[in-house]
Amino acid sequence: MLGKEEDEHVKRPNHTSADALSDGFVLDKDDRRLLSYKDGRMNVEEEPSGEASSSESEEEEGQGLSEGDPEESDGPNGPLGLESAVERELGGERAQGERRPGPGGRSTADDREAARAELPYTFTAPESYEELKSLLSGRSIEEQLLVVERIQKCNHPSLAVGNKAKLEKLFGFLLQYVGDLATSDPPDLGGIDKLVVQLYNLCQMFPEAASSAMKFVLRDAMHDIEGMVETTGRAAFPGLDVLIYLKIAGILFPTSDFRHPVVTPALLCLSQLLTKCPVQSLQDVVKGLFVCCVFLDCVSLSQRFIPELINFLVGILYVATPNKQSQGYTLVHPFRALGKNSELLLVSDEEAMATWHRRSLPLQWAGRPKAQTETEANHTRLSCLAVCLALVQRCVTAYGALPSFHDIVRPLRALLMEHLAARSCPPELQELSRSILTDMEKQPKHYRPLVCEKSKPVPLKLFTPRLVKVLEFGKKQGCTKEEQERKRLIHKHKREFKGAVREIRKDNQFLARMQLSEIMERDAERKRKVKQLFNSLATQEGEWKALKRKKFKK
Repeated sequence: MLGKEEDEHVKRPNHTSADALSDGFVLDKDDRRLLSYKDGRMNVEEEPSGEASSSESEEEEGQGLSEGDPEESDGPNGPLGLESAVERELGGERAQGERRPGPGGRSTADDREAARAELPYTFTAPESYEELKSLLSGRSIEEQLLVVERIQKCNHPSLAVGNKAKLEKLFGFLLQYVGDLATSDPPDLGGIDKLVVQLYNLCQMFPEAASSAMKFVLRDAMHDIEGMVETTGRAAFPGLDVLIYLKIAGILFPTSDFRHPVVTPALLCLSQLLTKCPVQSLQDVVKGLFVCCVFLDCVSLSQRFIPELINFLVGILYVATPNKQSQGYTLVHPFRALGKNSELLLVSDEEAMATWHRRSLPLQWAGRPKAQTETEANHTRLSCLAVCLALVQRCVTAYGALPSFHDIVRPLRALLMEHLAARSCPPELQELSRSILTDMEKQPKHYRPLVCEKSKPVPLKLFTPRLVKVLEFGKKQGCTKEEQERKRLIHKHKREFKGAVREIRKDNQFLARMQLSEIMERDAERKRKVKQLFNSLATQEGEWKALKRKKFKK
């Protein structure tokens, strides 16, 4: 099984067909290949003289690894998707160092092979997060992926009864480990991007356990946000770990369902972040833009309209606009029209605008921002504005088919036109703003507003209807109007007379009850006084008899 060469003096058996008659058929050499396994992979012995064939087989094996192994497919659009069409502005500086050859010219594939040779082949499933952290700490990301992969293979549910519960716990431990990588300094986004593949595999195997673990994480984050809102009325943007969890929730679970036990709470959490968290620094702007990117990715298939997203983008454009006299929009919470943060993204330095070039906005800066000079801060503000404009362009493309599209984008159009009129941004951003305005104008109007007609419509000429009296069953017919009126008055008199008699009887009964109650009260008072008098007389008589007995004894 290890593929060791046999001794040379041992003669290999000749290959013969099952229906051969063995009549002079002789093989000059044995062209069979020995099957062996090396580092858990099948190793086929190559022919000594077939250099061309061996190179072709190596190329095929390399292609199969790059296509079949998800761990090797972490290009610009990796599993986490931090560099999508718009998020490339947020996550450009990720694991580029990991894709480059290491010292000495050794590539990542060589590192993987070396890691496979050094790591043990079997791992026990961790029973706690500390055990998993001890297995992964101090290792490279390639070694960590191998460890997680071998834990899954060694503890597959088909091998033992309790392995399913162990792997279900492993999903929660990996989620917690991803949170630690996100909160580290600097955050290891490349490692997170590759660990998402393992999370996805476990989620496909155990969807219920994965759903419970993800809901627990989101519930914990929402509990902290709601607690801050109840105490202070507002909440700060969460850390990078919560933002990564929200992104992972949209990757692992379907986002196009009308109602999903994981994605729906995640969307509610994103809405809370965009409405309850005020923007007070550039770090908050980066986090808010990342939340907008995640929101748009989640609703890209369902085309669900998100008013919180539009409101947040309006606020970002507002804090980047110098001239705020025109009123074509209404600013709502969490942004304020006046205050120290009302011009957070405003750049007035001409030199900074001249030296700025559109580049990627590091997502690591959302975790723990580094100190920046004034020029670097202005460049960051312009990059945030570029990301905001790219998000506005995506919203125009996504919501262009809505009947109320032009009413939705009216505040965005007003801000863009005002920003262009001021000419206070670089030419690249001006060109992007013009293209957005052009796309807005190209969208057709799907409805006509209701208006009142100038004149009333002319009514149709109608004939006077002929009224025919319908005989009603149970009523006397054939009477004149005077007789009908007399009968009606007689009937009304009888009804009123009966009502009056009824009321008089009720009044008499009430008076009788009142008189009886007064008589009973007087009798009770008289009986009470008589009883009191008898008691007094009995007391006096008793005292007189006692005095008489005392005198007799003397």
